[in-house]
Amino acid sequence: MKLLRVNKDAFEKRIHEIDLFRGFLILLVIFDHLMWFINFYLCHNTSSFLNWYWTSTLRFVVRQAVLMLFLFTCGLSCYLSRNNKKRGVFLFLLCVGVTVVTHLIQLMPMFSNRVIAIDCNILLVIALSILLFCVFEKRTSKDLLLISAILMIFYFFILLSMKVNPDVTYNPFKSILYCTFNPVRAGYVGDYLPLFPYIIFLFLGVVFARTLYKDKKSLISKKGKWERPICFLGRHTLIIYIAHEVLFTLIFMLLDKIF
Repeated sequence: MKLLRVNKDAFEKRIHEIDLFRGFLILLVIFDHLMWFINFYLCHNTSSFLNWYWTSTLRFVVRQAVLMLFLFTCGLSCYLSRNNKKRGVFLFLLCVGVTVVTHLIQLMPMFSNRVIAIDCNILLVIALSILLFCVFEKRTSKDLLLISAILMIFYFFILLSMKVNPDVTYNPFKSILYCTFNPVRAGYVGDYLPLFPYIIFLFLGVVFARTLYKDKKSLISKKGKWERPICFLGRHTLIIYIAHEVLFTLIFMLLDKIF
């Protein structure tokens, strides 16, 4: 009963639309990962639909939009958070921990022919973006907009002109160091995500939150019961992101042995 009461309070007191929006985003992420697991473990790259899905313009566009919006909502959270430095450090350590542990498991003979390793490139980008924001946290919104513009210019006129071996993008830490955006690989490779241009959307999210959520209160008064489970997902995106990867791996490895 106490847990239910806490969940009800969270649904009522938190900024409702942010949780709802983030809940929809994590559902799209889960769907995308589910398609990959079905394709790799059950269809073995033979499904015409899945082959179309992985190389389709639709997935490319939707994936980029979801990633940009995720960083944008992280910017909203940065404005609402009491300790961004703590959040950034925690995400960085979590990313390193999950990456190291899953790569070590991958080296075990019994898992050598299965994809166990998880490169939490997305978490790494979020962590570094938050930590960089901490440097400018006390700056005004105009300053943050100026910083965003500078980062955008740096991205378009410098980074896009760099030619980097695409193989480095398989390593989450190398891809951060190169800070490049390869449209083809970024569209079709699992968790690959460079620091640019996505970090820009976190800064823009902070500016947006400072403008619309000065009082740190929801702008929507009416809340439907159907929104509760989606808002729950939105409140726990980090746990769900890690948990669904592990759960899908275990389930589909089992299904692969059965069928």
